[in-house]
Amino acid sequence: MTGRSSIRGHVAIVTGGGAGIGLAVVERFASEGARVAVLDFDEGRGAAAAERARGLGAEALSIQADAGSRADAGRALSQVLSAWGKAEILVNCAGGFTFTDPLEELAEAEWDRIVAWNLKSAFLCAQQAAPAMKRAGYGRIVNISSQAGREGVLETSLPYSAAKAGILGLTRRLAVELAPSGVTVNAVAPGLVLSPRVAELHKDRLPQIYAQIPMRRAGEAAEIADAVWYLSTPGSAYITGVTLDVNGGRFMC
Repeated sequence: MTGRSSIRGHVAIVTGGGAGIGLAVVERFASEGARVAVLDFDEGRGAAAAERARGLGAEALSIQADAGSRADAGRALSQVLSAWGKAEILVNCAGGFTFTDPLEELAEAEWDRIVAWNLKSAFLCAQQAAPAMKRAGYGRIVNISSQAGREGVLETSLPYSAAKAGILGLTRRLAVELAPSGVTVNAVAPGLVLSPRVAELHKDRLPQIYAQIPMRRAGEAAEIADAVWYLSTPGSAYITGVTLDVNGGRFMC
């Protein structure tokens, strides 16, 4: 380690790293000199993100994987350990939603898909990464939740909200279990961040949403990445089990 705020040379795994907040985290880490493994279901998107990381001077791997698959999560961790011999940072960023169906119209398969995408993926990837972190006596796990996991947000998906609330419970429970091993587990709960997918979903109601945000704007993916970066540094060593809300003041706790 070169300092309490430095992750230079650290090995970071970012799930969902090919787009949106995940891509912003990849770029932030790469700019800090971390070695970054980009996990993404979309092989082309992940490869492009890894290439951007290399353009910032970082070592990077692109791993096509479904983070919600135990086999894929295990294979990805094996590739990281084979390449770099360690795994110090895990950012569970895979997730999202594509529909906002009301309760009566929500298909069971859609529930299962969204919960696996957002919650099961974090469990499986943490399960795979934790042994290496425990052996090293050091690790940082950052789970991406959402304002929708903190309070009722009607414009989001029902299973997404449930899964993101589950992330908070997972974070607290894992934090207690892994703390004696020098591994911290924290969550970041973003408010509205306008990725292309989210912008399309909310295009007809953005003025109403902005009116509920004291800062009167959406957040930027890079602003979420800054919060993730801090919780991934050596200097955050005495912070575990917490949720950092990054939402322009729309939700305060």
